[in-house]
Amino acid sequence: MTISNWFETPFSRRALLRRGAVAGGLVALAAACAAPANNSAQPSSGGAAATPAASGSDSGPANLVLSSWNNPGDLDSFKKIADAYHTQHANVSIDVQVTPSDNFDQWFGTRLAGGQAPDIMRIQYQQLGRYVQNGGLIDISKYLPDNYASQYLPTFWGSVQVNGGVYGIPEHTDTFATFYRTDVMHKIGVTPPDSLDKAWHWDEFIDIARKVKAVTGQYAFGYGYSGANTAYRWLPLLYMHGGKLLADDFKAPAIDSPEGVSALEWTQNLYKEGLVPPNNTIKGSQSTTARQYFIDGVIGMMLHGDWQLQTLKTALKDTDWGVTFMIQDKGKSSDLGGNALAITKDAKNPKAAVDALLFIQNPQNTESFITDNVYIPVLASLAQKQIQYQYRPDVMQRFVQQAGTVPQSMAKVETLPQFADINLALADQLDLCITGQQTPAQTATAISDAVKKIMG
Repeated sequence: MTISNWFETPFSRRALLRRGAVAGGLVALAAACAAPANNSAQPSSGGAAATPAASGSDSGPANLVLSSWNNPGDLDSFKKIADAYHTQHANVSIDVQVTPSDNFDQWFGTRLAGGQAPDIMRIQYQQLGRYVQNGGLIDISKYLPDNYASQYLPTFWGSVQVNGGVYGIPEHTDTFATFYRTDVMHKIGVTPPDSLDKAWHWDEFIDIARKVKAVTGQYAFGYGYSGANTAYRWLPLLYMHGGKLLADDFKAPAIDSPEGVSALEWTQNLYKEGLVPPNNTIKGSQSTTARQYFIDGVIGMMLHGDWQLQTLKTALKDTDWGVTFMIQDKGKSSDLGGNALAITKDAKNPKAAVDALLFIQNPQNTESFITDNVYIPVLASLAQKQIQYQYRPDVMQRFVQQAGTVPQSMAKVETLPQFADINLALADQLDLCITGQQTPAQTATAISDAVKKIMG
């Protein structure tokens, strides 16, 4: 199955749920989330033979800084690509540095305020709108080749377009599934589902989680939160339960509903019952929290993203763990993950920075990056291929299938310019709910009030 299959079949949620098919899910996701085309801002068309627009030699000398999340494999790949670029452009260097995964907004905001932000910033799709609005990222459309946008799947190109400008280049996507420890599953006598249509339902998952807790003697599972800026990772639970954050006009709040309150109650009960570690809340978690508990055997399962494979590859034997599909309820849903690469206002030579960015994101380098570091591509030419993942291709194919369950309405909400503010409000209110300081009904109302204020 190639990733392009997601985009070739008209979306039918009923058929998707009935057959466990993934082909249709991202068709509508792509169409619904794409911003209108802006031909004056569309960069070079492409395919594998595409070359960067700028030559590098006429961009002048530059000492660029690229900042990325602290994933060792990602950093190694960026450094190799940076060295290759420097070989071709001796007057341009790219220093790869580490972005703190925790307190990202504080760190990045401080850098921007001091005029010391990295030239090239790796940033989540959900965060990009905030920094466009406050002037932290620049419109790079004038530096891009004609028709460049046609290289990308529309959903993700739409995520970097704001008010007619282009504020980054989509890098990849990723999503959530259910990791499990094989020894724990063996002890409780459970065989994890091997197909999407058989994914564990909420009630079934809770029953299994209780058995897992009895085996570990501590907790059952962890959730892939890693700080306030990852509150959006809760939304798949809301949408699979039949709820939604915003109404169909993508302006009015919709979470203050029976489905929204019920999803919040289900989440709160996970912590009340001690199935999830108490510090594995949204704000209480670091990027390593759930993963380390999983590695140490404190938990037997975790709902987390495909990027965790990078660490598990060296931390555990392949036979110690496996991946099944994300849990489901009234419907299927999973996390809209991934990053874009953007140029900040502090870039002293934006033209050189964009030229380097085009090299980093050319088809050859992109394919190497996603196969080595187990991500899902957003470059259209790669979506036509059967991706040959270097590590655990069996597991990655499950993530590829799971990505097709990302609800189109949820994806559109998360790529709105106002979503960064909504996301922080979610973090505040969800943590109050998770820690028992606020009832689910109060939480739904508080989130709804915050959304009204943010959306105006």
